[in-house]
Amino acid sequence: MTEKKALSETTSLDQNKDQQIAAILVVGFHHAFGPIVEFCIPPLPYQEQGKTQQTLKKLELPEEWSFLPFLALPDGAHQKDEDFAYFHLPPIPGWSVAETTLFGISCNRQIASKDLLVKTPDMTRSIVQKAVVVLARQASFCPIFGPLRQKLAVITAAWFNQRDFSKLDILHNLYNNLNGTFHGPIDDSTLYMGTSLRELVYKFKSKTLMLLKILLLEKRVLFYGYPVETLCTFQYSLISLIPGLLRNLQDSGAPELDTSDENITTTEAKVLSDGSKESLLKYMGLPLHIFEKGSFFQPYLPLQQIEMLSSEQTNSYVVGTTNQIFFHHKSDAKIDVLVNLGNGTLEFYNPQLASLVNHTIADRRWMENIVKVVNDTWNQNDPSRPMQNTYLGSDDYLRARFEEYILSLLSSVKHAQAHNLLDSVYDNMDNGANSSEEVITDENEEHNYLSDYGMKWLMAWWETNNFKKWNQYTDHEIYEIVEPGHPGMGNISIADIQNTLSNRLRDLQLKQNLAPIRNTLSKAMSGGAKAVFSGRSKLNAIWNEFERGANNDSSAKEHHSPVSTSRNSLQSEKSLASPAESPLSESASQQAGRLFSNFSSFLSRKTKEFSQAMEVYYTHRGTACNVDPSALQDSVSEHSSPSNSRRTSTAAQSVNTAQSQTPKASASYNNTDVFLSDDDDAGSAAFVDVGQMYPFTSSKNGMKSNDQDKILDV
Repeated sequence: MTEKKALSETTSLDQNKDQQIAAILVVGFHHAFGPIVEFCIPPLPYQEQGKTQQTLKKLELPEEWSFLPFLALPDGAHQKDEDFAYFHLPPIPGWSVAETTLFGISCNRQIASKDLLVKTPDMTRSIVQKAVVVLARQASFCPIFGPLRQKLAVITAAWFNQRDFSKLDILHNLYNNLNGTFHGPIDDSTLYMGTSLRELVYKFKSKTLMLLKILLLEKRVLFYGYPVETLCTFQYSLISLIPGLLRNLQDSGAPELDTSDENITTTEAKVLSDGSKESLLKYMGLPLHIFEKGSFFQPYLPLQQIEMLSSEQTNSYVVGTTNQIFFHHKSDAKIDVLVNLGNGTLEFYNPQLASLVNHTIADRRWMENIVKVVNDTWNQNDPSRPMQNTYLGSDDYLRARFEEYILSLLSSVKHAQAHNLLDSVYDNMDNGANSSEEVITDENEEHNYLSDYGMKWLMAWWETNNFKKWNQYTDHEIYEIVEPGHPGMGNISIADIQNTLSNRLRDLQLKQNLAPIRNTLSKAMSGGAKAVFSGRSKLNAIWNEFERGANNDSSAKEHHSPVSTSRNSLQSEKSLASPAESPLSESASQQAGRLFSNFSSFLSRKTKEFSQAMEVYYTHRGTACNVDPSALQDSVSEHSSPSNSRRTSTAAQSVNTAQSQTPKASASYNNTDVFLSDDDDAGSAAFVDVGQMYPFTSSKNGMKSNDQDKILDV
């Protein structure tokens, strides 16, 4: 009985045009067609009217909605078990329920094919992806997308838990339940449910005001981030900063839409008689007409709609994407600003725009106070609410502050117009003046508060469609209701500087950013201490090995003849001159110990050879002083042989070299290159004439050349 009642209440969309919920759809991923619409209640215009769809099947869509399946199943939907997407659909001519923009919210999920109880022939993939979509009219969607999301999430999860997509009763019940729940006027608490100004300000800090100014200038803004739900909610949060704009997005679905002029009239002061906030905003000329002809707003934009960005009909837009392919078409899409949700940065592709939206002193001080409040009340466990649930720092507090900024801006403009303070501004612009702040702040005239908002930005804003329309239909006397000026104007105080420093230090995140450096330094100091201890142990081992090698070589070489000693010395020198022949597997301590051992043996041998040479010399001197000539001749001939001459010259040169290099060796005993170079020179001394090498044959030792001749003559 309940099912029959639900089916009887199902009629066409045209018959339910007074309801806030327009339709419920199902979008699935087909292995051959890609994303397709498989279900719609009530029936679409191209479907047979009066009958209820009982099974899932591919449905034909109006040409204006051909991209709907790609909106419901966005790029990267397979990366999460559940995600939500928000999007806008343009009207369909001849369809009364879609005369203006429709708003959609989709909940997409996935399930493994093996877990399904009932499978259809088109389920050829291992994963089945589907999305349940709710289409709502302007009067309901934006105000209720927060509560609507909660119901949609529950129903979608319940449908997937059935593991049988042929059971559609739950979708019919969802349609009836939503229409019975969402109707009538929507209050502000329901309107802004789902937005989060705290997260917006916490992410972009003082750049939040720059985003607001960019929005007022009607520029081309591309948001980039993931997941899709976060991408969309950040954009809605930004839109909500302009009072009343969320309730007036009827022309945001496509750039060719323009219905905002149909009912616009100048609001008189008598509307303030009821004293309500809505009447005050209306009298102030709000909401501003940001999205009208030539502009559109698409929280999630698929690749299938990328041509809209470069269309000749598109002058400005605010769109979001999760696909980096858009970056490669930034020139075709004429992107002015890229808003990166990942790191909270603004990338300006229009260099002039960056200078226009820069903060004035008043802007900076005002935003620093707001950022400090958000930082001081930030709750990481619940970012949407301040600690202790206070009003200070809440979304209501932040929205009131930004409303104050907008109302003060509008009041200041009308105040300047009423006192003819803008004539000098335009005169200076015509004369090519770069700045007009000195003229409009003349103390002899009525004070002009516009300079606190930035004159360059104001001049650019005055050229936009939303300003021209507001200026045309807004009373000049609004400055008598709202006091003109800037909420952050005044002289800089110590508190302002403290707020700025506090926010800057918090932005640096020293504790998190310096943690890797602190860990690295700690590891380096620990490793350095270990290296010093290890190095000291190695040095001790090298020195002990050096001493043992020196003692062993000295005792072993004393039994060798001078000839064999000379031959061994040449082999030792050759080994020192060719370090590359040493085994690579030896440790540094072993190589250093062997090096010092060889050097000690080398000095010992050369000392002995020098002593032998001195004995020969004194033998010659003794012969010259009444010694047997035959014995002397034998001695001279013996020591004049080529082998002994070479040995003697080698010993002399080695002693000189050792004497000159011993201090260096003791100071830098681990310098292998130096030792190799010195030994190389010492080895070559074997081929030098003895008379040029011995120190006692030179004139410096006091011997004259005729004395040397006498020795040789004997």
